[in-house]
Amino acid sequence: MQVEKVNLVKIREGEWTRNEDFVAIEEPLEISTCFRECKTFAIVMRTPGDDLELSLGFLYSEGIIDRYDDVVSVEVRSDTSQIFLKNENKVKSREIVVNSSCGVCGRALLYALEVLRSDVRIKSDVIFSLPKKLRDGQSAFNVTGGLHAAGLFSTEGEMLYLYEDVGRHNAVDKIVGRLLMRNELPASSTILQVSGRIGYEIVSKAIMAGIPVVSGISAPTSYAIKIAEDSGITLIGFSRGESFNVYAHPERIKA
Repeated sequence: MQVEKVNLVKIREGEWTRNEDFVAIEEPLEISTCFRECKTFAIVMRTPGDDLELSLGFLYSEGIIDRYDDVVSVEVRSDTSQIFLKNENKVKSREIVVNSSCGVCGRALLYALEVLRSDVRIKSDVIFSLPKKLRDGQSAFNVTGGLHAAGLFSTEGEMLYLYEDVGRHNAVDKIVGRLLMRNELPASSTILQVSGRIGYEIVSKAIMAGIPVVSGISAPTSYAIKIAEDSGITLIGFSRGESFNVYAHPERIKA
């Protein structure tokens, strides 16, 4: 369940009334990596649900696992996720509270080359259509107004996967985890659409997943633009109605 009911006081034109509303749930998830013993790798604030995809996608984005075969088994409970790994050398012993991804690691360089070689071309009409498709698929947002979303689309605009979370980066990790489980990485013929601004962590996760086009309904940050330009990602911001800005590699967009 991604929402819960709360009591509140509404103030409208000086009138106070007691009411109820639904809000998005935010709770910690402890992600542990296990070889001979389990050690806490990170504590992630997230919206409960799809914790398997989130945990795998997060560890993949952090460079702890390279493929789903690196995972022996996963134990997911309501507040913890234990990932049992094959390779002891991949387990890093550190504990952090995570609000955004830690960035680009070695494998990103390989997938950056994959992105640079990508010859996909996207019609502008497809880009125009994505924010509405993403919004229409946000069932929890429709109730709470408090969740971000990330959607993965084909180059023709077909929705492949959509996840919601209080953290936009978590929603992207859930997509990456799903791709990892289905052996669909690198996702070199897809578009990532997110429901807000585009920080560097979003672009770095796209690099790790080999996604060549990233679009958001708000602005990108300066560093997001820099790493998109360097890695070959087409970066789109302010995608609203029938307009958008292309901040890096516009050659993939067809009129």
